[in-house]
Amino acid sequence: MRVIDLIVTQGIHGFQAGKTVYLESPDGGWDAHVSLIRSGFRCPACGQAGVAVYGEREREIAGLPIGRTRLVLHVTAHRIYCPDCGETHYERIPFLPSPTARVTRQTERTILELRREMSVSAVAEYYGLSWHTVKNLEKRALGRKYAKVRLRDVRRLGIDEIYVFRHAQAGEKYVTVVRDLDTGAVLEVARGKGEAALAGFARRIRRYCRKIETVCMDMSNAYSAWVFKNLRNADVVFDHFHVIKAMNDRLDKVRRRVSRDMDAATREAVKGNRRLFLRNAEKLDTDEAAALAKARGLCKPLSDAYMLKEKLRSIYASAEGEHDAAALLEEWCALADCTGLPEMAGMAKTVRRHFSGILAFWRHDGLTNASQEGFNNKIRWLIGQAYGFRDYEYFRLKIFDLPSTNIRKAV
Repeated sequence: MRVIDLIVTQGIHGFQAGKTVYLESPDGGWDAHVSLIRSGFRCPACGQAGVAVYGEREREIAGLPIGRTRLVLHVTAHRIYCPDCGETHYERIPFLPSPTARVTRQTERTILELRREMSVSAVAEYYGLSWHTVKNLEKRALGRKYAKVRLRDVRRLGIDEIYVFRHAQAGEKYVTVVRDLDTGAVLEVARGKGEAALAGFARRIRRYCRKIETVCMDMSNAYSAWVFKNLRNADVVFDHFHVIKAMNDRLDKVRRRVSRDMDAATREAVKGNRRLFLRNAEKLDTDEAAALAKARGLCKPLSDAYMLKEKLRSIYASAEGEHDAAALLEEWCALADCTGLPEMAGMAKTVRRHFSGILAFWRHDGLTNASQEGFNNKIRWLIGQAYGFRDYEYFRLKIFDLPSTNIRKAV
């Protein structure tokens, strides 16, 4: 191999190609093993040419394939003693992306480009590398890319947690994700949930905390307490999706409680139509609506709870502003108390306790955390594609990179 070939195909300068040996690879192809010889040595610290050089060890570096032939570069790493400095230095190999890398800088760049279209296993097999080598290359590149996440221009935050680690300890089963609701960028990924999980993000955003205007989240007291403590100027918006979800949970509790006192036939009719009670009324077809009406006729408490759920949904759909919504919510809470159902009274208490944050939905023109819920689905897709992650830091960096990942194309 000529020097010009090293420069053009591999981006290697300052070395000459020595002996080249072709060996047949296990898959039937050929591997070209090329010995590289350094043309000159200088002190890495002061640049002095008159140095003493001692061979340390030979390293095998994967280069870019030439056609179907894999290229393996053999280079000796040296210790360099400089009489002017009076110190011994280890030689820096300039065409490596890091001191311990096993691939050239050009190869790393190509692997990262192929990772957009191919799996880690496919890239590793194509280049004859181990799976861990390719994964660590991508992990190192993502670490450089997201070492500093820009927070200066953030105005609206979305906070949510997702259940990920089933077999972890109680406080580590969740991952909390903070995103910019305007750009979709991931600002923080932290293990756990609640105020403790966001301690690191609080330190990072302290400089820009006065610029944060709104924070959209579920009705978690831990997150709202964190916002009150760290983002004093921000207005908390409780996502309406989580409000309706809390109502559906209460409705299902009513169904389970009243089912225990029913006869077998009535219980079977109610139990078999559980999903109809939880679905939105406008999404039911004619047969489903009839089945739901029949089930409601068999149990008045369950019918009242369903009516309250649909009325709460209608407030979000019809209220024209914050004052209108406040009046309708007060009326709804009074109705919930009048039903005599402890679950509905509990839901009314929850609404009153989070009244300001719920009304902030109208105060901020219908701001929701819907994009965050969609992003959680992308995280689940990421986990499914990888069949899980053992390296949490790699998983964390992949979440940071998810907004730039095209799921449809990746599938």
